[in-house]
Amino acid sequence: MKTKATRKPFNDPFDELSDDEFEREVLESLDQATTKISLRVPKDLLSRTKDVAARRGVPYQALMKALIDQGLKRLERVRRAHQS
Repeated sequence: MKTKATRKPFNDPFDELSDDEFEREVLESLDQATTKISLRVPKDLLSRTKDVAARRGVPYQALMKALIDQGLKRLERVRRAHQS
């Protein structure tokens, strides 16, 4: 039995960033204060994240923080644009 999707497709918030812009965003996010959390993610997602972080020469947790931060910023901009 197939189920009907209930969510809109998620657009990658980094599609429009160049590699240089992406690197700058990652490095800027490293300077922020942190709070420890526990987060379960699929093994494949963690593995892919570690691979990309290694290729870019950044810690994988820093990359994850940058991705979450930039994704939220993109979503917040979209929401503000729709409210205007």
